[in-house]
Amino acid sequence: MKSFIYRSTVFKRCAALAMVCSLAVMAEVNKEASKAVESRGEGLSVIDDNGDQVHLARPAKRIISLAPNITEVLFHIGAGEQIVGADEYSNYPLEAKEILRVSNYAAANYELILSLKPDLVIAWQSGNGDKMINPLRKLGIPVFVVETRQMDQIPNLFKRFGQLSGHSDQAEQRALEFSLRLKALRAANQQKSLVRTFYQIWDEPLITLNGKHMVSSVIELCGGVNIFADAIPLVPYVNIESIVAADPQVIIAGGSQEEQPHWFKRWQKWDAISAVISEQIYLIPADLMQRHSVRILDGAAMMCDYLDRART
Repeated sequence: MKSFIYRSTVFKRCAALAMVCSLAVMAEVNKEASKAVESRGEGLSVIDDNGDQVHLARPAKRIISLAPNITEVLFHIGAGEQIVGADEYSNYPLEAKEILRVSNYAAANYELILSLKPDLVIAWQSGNGDKMINPLRKLGIPVFVVETRQMDQIPNLFKRFGQLSGHSDQAEQRALEFSLRLKALRAANQQKSLVRTFYQIWDEPLITLNGKHMVSSVIELCGGVNIFADAIPLVPYVNIESIVAADPQVIIAGGSQEEQPHWFKRWQKWDAISAVISEQIYLIPADLMQRHSVRILDGAAMMCDYLDRART
């Protein structure tokens, strides 16, 4: 408004000096345009799950993903073609298999990562750890760290990835779709009787997940109770005696019904467990349960169905 008044005053006072007036107005317009350019030049800042602000001059065009769940989300919001490097387990969607591999669960190839000239690396805190993340920061590469542990946090993850990659509109739409489907699942499973649930990710030794892991939030969504929710480690090792004592009504393990792991049938000898007695032992593909991406809703739908079977 002040700018408008200023230009009007210049016009009134310079009627006889049209050229001078024109120059004065153009100077003011150019000044405002310069401010706009400076504002755009400030870039963007997005806060990661560690509470750190990650600054980029512009949305990233060359992104490295260090976890399969990160790769899935980037593809889901339309940024898949911007991924120039990924971890060895990024296998979904099919296009992800064509991306150059730069890391595995134990180490990253920092020389290769540098050669790809990334604008941004997105890492998974509990999956990659500081041992892999800190060297990247020392190389001067912007690193955005994720550690999503609740299903309600996934839509916000979509939105932040959208900001970082320049796909905010599509990310907002994907976030809305996820929220609506999650809301429908939650509504469909409210006020159902609780089901004691054991979720198994490995057999020898027996390994599960505690209440802080997203898998536990899926169990709760479906009206289940994670029998090891109170365990201190995120990924606790347990023994068969503690499982017998907790007496789960359903056992869910990572895997597919078509390709049952060799240990799946071993549960049959533990006939003091309610889930074994009533034959409530099921498999859900690990990628649908343990990856913090859109497909976790597919895993959740399977989990809810299995808990319903246990109720009946």
